[in-house]
Parts: sequence; structure tokens; C-alpha cells
Amino acid sequence: MTRLLQDLRYACRTLRKSPVFAAVAILTLALGIGANSAIFTLINAALLRPLPFPHPERLALVWEETAMFGLKDSPVALGNYADWRAQNRSFEAMGALERGSVRLTGAGEAQQIQCSGVTAGVLETLGVKPALGRPFSAGEDLPGAAKTAILSDGLWRRAFGADPAVVGRTIELEDEHFVVAGVMPAGFRFPDSEIEVWLPTGMMYGPKEFVNRGRHNWMVVARLKPGVTMAQANQDIRGIAARAEREFPGTNAKVGAFVAPLRDHFVADQRTMLAALAGAVGFVLLIACANIANLLLSRASHRRREVAIRTAVGAGRWQIARQLLTENLLLSVAGGICGLVLALGGVRFLQKVLPGGISAMSAVNIDLRVLAFTLGVSLLTGVIFGLAPAFQTLRVDLHQTLKQGGGRQGTRGASHTVENWLVISEVALAFVLTVGAALMIQAFTRLRAIDPGFRTKDILTLKTPMGSRQYREPARRAAYYDQVVDRLKALPGVVSAGFTLGPPLAFKGWVNGFQVEGRPADTLSNANFRVVTPEYVETIGIPLRSGRYLSRHDTPDAPPVMLVNESMARRFWPGESALGKRIRFREGTPWVPVVGIVGDIKQAGLDVAPKPEMYLSVAQDNRAISWLVVRTARDPKGVAAAVRACRRRPGRPCCWSISIIIICSNRIAWTS
Repeated sequence: MTRLLQDLRYACRTLRKSPVFAAVAILTLALGIGANSAIFTLINAALLRPLPFPHPERLALVWEETAMFGLKDSPVALGNYADWRAQNRSFEAMGALERGSVRLTGAGEAQQIQCSGVTAGVLETLGVKPALGRPFSAGEDLPGAAKTAILSDGLWRRAFGADPAVVGRTIELEDEHFVVAGVMPAGFRFPDSEIEVWLPTGMMYGPKEFVNRGRHNWMVVARLKPGVTMAQANQDIRGIAARAEREFPGTNAKVGAFVAPLRDHFVADQRTMLAALAGAVGFVLLIACANIANLLLSRASHRRREVAIRTAVGAGRWQIARQLLTENLLLSVAGGICGLVLALGGVRFLQKVLPGGISAMSAVNIDLRVLAFTLGVSLLTGVIFGLAPAFQTLRVDLHQTLKQGGGRQGTRGASHTVENWLVISEVALAFVLTVGAALMIQAFTRLRAIDPGFRTKDILTLKTPMGSRQYREPARRAAYYDQVVDRLKALPGVVSAGFTLGPPLAFKGWVNGFQVEGRPADTLSNANFRVVTPEYVETIGIPLRSGRYLSRHDTPDAPPVMLVNESMARRFWPGESALGKRIRFREGTPWVPVVGIVGDIKQAGLDVAPKPEMYLSVAQDNRAISWLVVRTARDPKGVAAAVRACRRRPGRPCCWSISIIIICSNRIAWTS
């Protein structure tokens, strides 16, 4: 220990004599180590850190399988979930949940918050209990049960001042009274960190929803019994799905089911991205090591006389090597500490630009594993960049060096060769990174050149709450949408406006089953659908290929109609016009004719092929929609303030949310 302290003191004195060299070396290492620590923090949160639930390896998601329709991880119908829960032999607990939004009033200014409708078994399945209060009890998720709610820790602190007495208090959601049953722990984030309140499913739907096999909107989470594997659970659940297909051919034809680990749903598509990032920053660190090694080799030429003198007075080669290695490790540890500071900022930046699935259930932060990784990388880096210089320094010719009196002649032979190899390695690594960056730029350029099929310039979208009791009837809602659209069109700079279930790219769409007229009743088809106001399709700029757009004449009392995109027309009516063709969503419902064919648009992503899709008029559908799309005659940012001002008008039916998305030039930017 005494020798180590002596080596450290001597290393500090040596580096103080060369402040420029020390600063350059530490900064170079900080950049390389900081980048690696930032990426490892993401990898740790997404892939390495156990999920914050008891026995997370036994948690799984159960999905419907409709590969023939190009759907992956298809949401589940509650009727099918009821079968799985009653008939499975693989799970000890199972629950279903659906994402939505509600309007919170009576706790300061009214605000729209994200909610999740859950069955009573969800928290039991996850193995998590509220930090305050109790979970939902059995039967509390059925229609007609008392209205209860569980709050997130964030909402509890923000809206209720972290008051422990909030449990048992009545709050207002959607103008209805709910009793707070509990408050979840601070780290709980399921299905993601945006959910702020959990409500029993019975508060959101009537009895028919619990036997509905045509509305596929639910996520199902399950916990495997001890000793049961994913393969066994898959075999079990597929058998149940096959029986349902035979028993309910009208809704379950070609609808299978499968089980997948819970983590896979959130990070499966991001493993490749994380691996690419890790490889890139690994190369950056190697380049940094080569740079520092070159600096040390150059510096070693000036230290040959020092080494020769220390050798002449009795210092052994191991003592000198230990001293040089201590200096290198001191540099690398200092670089690691600075890199850790840079990693903190890098993680915050990456969280904003990378997909949210990484931090869906596990917080992205620097923990002991990241600190251990940073320390390990720092020490390994010190050894890597210090070996060659130390080896060259120890190969000093004692007699020749002392005779030269510290001159540099004759000292560049072997070290010059090593420097050449280091430079070659740097150029090779830099070339690989440059080629990779060029390919990414090329891919990004091609992605931007893709025509999304809809207008991307001068389009502003925002989300509006629709929660008041007086707007629960479809006719009242349709009238409200018309009033809002007319009011917005009167604003200077606004060309048109319309409501939709979700804007392109931000919302992939829901899926519904239907029967095509003229085909066997047990032949079930499937396609995406969007509920819209008549003005939406024209506002977003989706071209009309044939027929007509939806109009305000398509009222609740008028015959139901719909638009289909070109992909749906080609798939279900190949070689003939789809105009006038009809479908129905289930036995006993009216046939719905196609009155217009519109162009395909990139709904799920610029790199995802359009899927069959239909557009239904909100006046003829029983769903509330909350996304508003506004087309402007100038920069949308200039109109955003006027659109916001509409929510402050007296007598408004409801309030706008604060966040506004501006879609412009193929990019989405957030403003507040």
C-alpha cells in the first residue's frame, strides 16, 4: 500500500508538470468513456436490469396472432381473454388492460391525463401492491361495481400534494365521482411511464364488452406457474385459440394466440439499434486509446533518460513498469470520472431521441452496474493504451541513452513502428465509422424522400379531451365536433380542420374484423380502421381516387358509409371497383357500403408498407375521438397561439391539452 501511494504521488507530480498533455488525454478519454457509459446505461435499462417485479422471468404477454393480415403482437378481444383465463393450465394469474385518457377535474385546473383500464388481476399478476391503500378487489372490475381509481405516485404528488389522506377521498374523472383506492409506488410504470391513473374495466365498458370477440384492443399480461416454460404456455394458449376458432368461426377464424416474454414487447425491436450504437461508441473508444497511446509514445521519447537514470541507481524494470502503469491508470480514471459526467447529459439526450420502449417499465439512470462498467472500462482503457508505450520505454539502452545526454537520436526505431501501426488502426476504425455514418445518412435521406401519402407541411395536430357527460351520445359528439371545426376555420390562417382517432405516424390504428358481402359468413376478414370527422381526410391531404369523401350529410340517421384505401380495395375486391361493395362488422349489424376510395398513406411508419384501412364517420360510430388536425395557410407555429386561445373562451365544451404537435417537412416537433 505504501508503494502504491508513493507511485500515485509521483504520478500526480509528473502529470502536473505536463498539464496540456494531461488535459488532452483526460478529455479524449472522457469523450470515449462517456459515450460508452451512456449507451451502456440504455442497454442496462433495456436488457440487463431485471424488471421491477417479483420473479420477472415468469411474466409474459399473451397476444392474438393474425399473421395473414400482417399484424404482429395483435391486441386481444376481451371475449378471447375470458377463455384464456378460464381454460389455461399454464398461468397462476392473468389480467387485461387498455390504454385511454380521462379528464381530471376538482384538483386545480382541469387536465387530460393518460389512464389504463385494468381487470382486477393485473396488479396481482405483476406482483405489485400500492404504496398507499389497496389494489382493486375481485369483482370490482365488473360493470355496476363502485367507481374506484388508483393513482400514480407522480399524479398524487402533483395534483394532491402527496397527501396520504387522499386514499378514500372522492375525485372527479370525466365528470363522475371516483373513490381513490390507492397510490402506486414511485417506480411503478406499467404499461409505460405516461399512465397516471388506473381504472377498473367495468367503469369504462358495459357487460357486452366482456364477451366481445370482435373488438381487439386489450393487452393481456400473465404470470407463469413455477416450472412452466414459455414453450409449454404457447402450446396451451394455442390450443385454447384453436377451440375458439372452431366454436366462433364468425369472429375467431384465422385468429391464433401466442405467449412472449414481457420484456420482448418493449425492447425486441431495439436490440439491433442498441447493438449498432454500442459498436459505434466502442470504435470511438478504441480510436481514443490509439490517440492516447501515440501521445504517450511521443512523451516516452523524452522520458528515456529519466528511465535510464532510475535504472542506473537500482530501480527494477517491474518498479518502473508499475510507475508508468499507475500514471496511465490515473489518467484513465480521471477520464472515466469526466466521462461519467458527460454520460449523464448523453443519457438525457438519448432518451429524447430514442424510442420510448427502452424506458417503458425500467427507469433509465446510472446505477451501480453502470458505475462498475465505467470503472472497468476506465481501468481496461488505461491498460490498453499504456502497454505499448510502457513496453517501448522499458526497452531503453542504458549505456547509449546516458551517453547521448537525453537526446532523441537513435530512439525512434521500434517506437516509430508502433506509432505507424497505431495510426493505421485509427484510420481503419475511423473509415469503418465513416462508412457506417454514410450509410445511415443515405438511409435517412431515402426515408425523407418517401412520400407518406398525406400532407406534412403546414399541419398542426393537438389532442383534446372529450369527457363531459353531455357529449356521450354520438349525435351530441358529432355536433360538438362540427362546432369546433367551424370555430377553428374562422380563425385567420386556418384553412381547414378535422378530428381523428389518431394522426398518422403517432397512431398506428385499431383493427376490426368484418365480413365481406358475397362471401361465406364464417370467412372473417380484418383491416385497420379510423374514426374521423368528414373534414379530416381532406385536411390531412389524403387524395381521393374515386367516389366521394365523407360529408356532414352522413348523419346518425343516414345509412352508414365508409371510405377504404387502395390497399383494402385491392385485397378484398381485386380486379373490380370497390365502390358500392359492402361489409358488415358482425352478424345482425347493417351492411356498410364503400362510397369512396382514397390513397394509401404511411400510418405506422415511413418504412412500413400501408395496410388495408377504412375510414368511418364519427357521426355513425359510437367512439369518442380526441385528436384534432388543423391545416394552416402559413407556419403552424404562428397559428398555434390562436388555436390555444380557443380553449379559454367562455362556455367552451371542453379544454384543449397543452401539448401541440406540428408536423412539418416530414418531421414531428413538439411545442408547449
